[in-house]
Amino acid sequence: MRIALLLLLLIGSAARAAGSADEIVHDDPFAGFRFPRVISGYTFQNKMQYPRVGLGYGLNYADRMGTAVTIVVYDLNETGIPDGTAGPGVVKQFEEIDASIAQMARQNGYRAVDRVANVTPLSKAWLQANHELVRPDGRRAFSYSFLRAQNGKYIKVRVTAQTNAVYARLPLFLLSVSRAIGMMSGETRPTEHLAPAGGGLKP
Repeated sequence: MRIALLLLLLIGSAARAAGSADEIVHDDPFAGFRFPRVISGYTFQNKMQYPRVGLGYGLNYADRMGTAVTIVVYDLNETGIPDGTAGPGVVKQFEEIDASIAQMARQNGYRAVDRVANVTPLSKAWLQANHELVRPDGRRAFSYSFLRAQNGKYIKVRVTAQTNAVYARLPLFLLSVSRAIGMMSGETRPTEHLAPAGGGLKP
């Protein structure tokens, strides 16, 4: 009897733990975005509300290997932002990514940052930029940035990793983010838009 009760308790605890991964930690009803506590192995850490309304908010996630992810949702007080990657606002934001990464590198004490070309993009539904960073101790780090507009918002995803091995995990992560912002009907079927992993920054 005691063994059976213990088993039931263990099963219940496991079920609650499994369900907690799908817990919504941020619900944005105006944009229709719902972000879960765990996104493909990356666990929610905190939310940043930026001081100006148009700058929106950032959601920080991390994994056990020290990979940091920030999902930024903002609109710059603009209206009528078209979905996708071809709108003028998205193009302008993408052109400023190099400067944004350089500023982030300075704030975090990185010694150098370089844009890396010829990396196989993970998705046709997101613009992608890749950077290699040099940390204060001389070791390298890798940054992947993804950008698009959805439901009147710009969505910028930045992944900063200590090793480029995380690149193989990013297709599933990006797919999960796409689901969280309501992209998985119509234009963004995963088999059509998510490319196979491979071609990350060279080790």
